[in-house]
Amino acid sequence: MKKTVCTITPNPALDLSGTVRNIKPNEKCYVFDEQRAPGGNSINSARILNRLNIPVIASGFLGGSTGDEIHSLLDREKLRNHFIHISDSTRINVTVSNQHDHKQTRLSFPGPTIRRDEKQQLFELVSKNVNISLLVMGGSLPKGFTPKDLLHIMRLAQSRGIEVIIDSPGEILAQVVSGKPLLIKPNLEEFQTLTKSRVTTISSVIKKAKEKLPMVSLVCVSSVEGGAVLITPESSFFGKIPRIKIRSTVGAGDSMVGAMVAQLYQGNTSAEELLKWGLAAAAATLSHPGTSLGRASEMQHFYELIHVERQ
Repeated sequence: MKKTVCTITPNPALDLSGTVRNIKPNEKCYVFDEQRAPGGNSINSARILNRLNIPVIASGFLGGSTGDEIHSLLDREKLRNHFIHISDSTRINVTVSNQHDHKQTRLSFPGPTIRRDEKQQLFELVSKNVNISLLVMGGSLPKGFTPKDLLHIMRLAQSRGIEVIIDSPGEILAQVVSGKPLLIKPNLEEFQTLTKSRVTTISSVIKKAKEKLPMVSLVCVSSVEGGAVLITPESSFFGKIPRIKIRSTVGAGDSMVGAMVAQLYQGNTSAEELLKWGLAAAAATLSHPGTSLGRASEMQHFYELIHVERQ
């Protein structure tokens, strides 16, 4: 059987989004253009991988009627999934966009509590699935599931020769980077948290990232001087997306991870190519409203327009 990418989202969400003409405190705001989508960092990365025709299976924890809806939405996209059923209900996150300037209000809820037996089922899924070639984990962590649990999953995977990619908030990254993942992709604020620094420029980010390279092979930091930088032990590259009308920022970073993982799955380890495809996927998603993600044809279009430079 063909090897597959496995993504784990410990704290998925049903992403509910819409648009308002204006948000006024203490007044009812009528929302239109309602969208409902499966959400969570690694779920979104899995959706991008699926659109790029990369074999992928999405996993994590789902519960309640919200979890059932997410499962149904993933099935509709023909995205293979094997989630652990939990007793608590999966969360709902809300994104509301202003019609005139596209500024967004994003409400992210804490999520369910994960029991010990539910965690054990996820551990067993990773340890027994012989077809995984890359493991992607990301997003926030629900109550009862800790960075130590992420590290345990990393070790289970690495003991079987499976490389791990992590896309989590900076405070979580700081606790799991010692597990030596293949790739991390913080944004600038998350990178500052990870490194306990206030770096802002391309050169300072590269210098600080190189301190992490003994533990991480690839460090990609987004939102740096209007673009993203990818640092490896051998080289560093910086690139920007072309000028576009940004309709929503939801899922852009997750899309970037998904596209880079697609290249890694196909054996492409060129830092220049990884960054170009990552930026192309981000641009494709940024051009969509609400919680919609970019399509494969759009990623290919933007890839042709993106230029990255060695630093």
